[in-house]
Amino acid sequence: MYLCPYVFKKESLIITLFISVIVFSILSALMTIAGTVILYNPEEEILSNLLSYYPRLAHLYIYDNSAVESTQIKEWATSKSNVSYYLSGENEGISIRLNQAAQKAKEAGYEWLLTMDQDSYFDQTELDKYFNYLSNATQKDKVAMYGIEFEHKATDAVATDSEGTPIDYVITSGSLVNLHLFDKVGGFDEALFIDEVDLEYCYRAISKGYEIRKFKDVFLQHSLGKVAQFRSLKSFKITPRTLHSPLRVYYMIRNYLYVAKLYPNQFEASAKERRGALLNRIKNNLLYGEERMKVLRYIFRAYIDYKSNKMGKKA
Repeated sequence: MYLCPYVFKKESLIITLFISVIVFSILSALMTIAGTVILYNPEEEILSNLLSYYPRLAHLYIYDNSAVESTQIKEWATSKSNVSYYLSGENEGISIRLNQAAQKAKEAGYEWLLTMDQDSYFDQTELDKYFNYLSNATQKDKVAMYGIEFEHKATDAVATDSEGTPIDYVITSGSLVNLHLFDKVGGFDEALFIDEVDLEYCYRAISKGYEIRKFKDVFLQHSLGKVAQFRSLKSFKITPRTLHSPLRVYYMIRNYLYVAKLYPNQFEASAKERRGALLNRIKNNLLYGEERMKVLRYIFRAYIDYKSNKMGKKA
């Protein structure tokens, strides 16, 4: 059967235009997305984490909360025209740094800010899926923050929804902050320093009529803390337990109480979930940690400082 060359040319042109539209859509989304990562005494392998998402960003803002700079990351950052590296020599926490990054990104004209922890990274297919969802979302103008899954990778049974699922909160790492709504929400609460920073922002955004959405079939590789194997005192089986420093336990407790007071009768389902998670972390540190007495002191100090409204960085 003879087919006119014109038919082949027409089909080829259609395919080329289709591919061009997809590429343009992806590149258009890319050019509106900046990113930030906050460092604290980073180890060498942290650079590979940054490289898992840096190529897809228009600009990356690195804030180093360490006392001294990371030579490896500083040298890499200064070799890139679209990477900015900031070091003050002080641990400024999370909320202050996120606000600084958001302000820089807004001033540069970016629309979205990808916020990352230093110990988080993306598999390339997951990041591509994430950014494609953002590009195709039709309701993103009212979404203050998008988040993704980080604890359990989705199976094929999880439905794919390019709009995301409405949810009470998402974690900072791997989230996309809508910079058009950032000032309307009010920025991140600097009274919190670290812990509950992301959650309080999400609660406030929802309280002001905006949405938080999660793409449940996009997965982020994320570390939740120091995980070690211990024998359960209940079942006597060897089980993994996540431990935190006494100082981190202090921030968890103080800030949990602070946020609970701000939103006393809202978000009951997630508040119950958070309360259970906090009690479990306290239990693990008291039963399996090596600094039990210090943890106890910091638990009492957290409550006293909360009642005294001593917020921000612990004195």
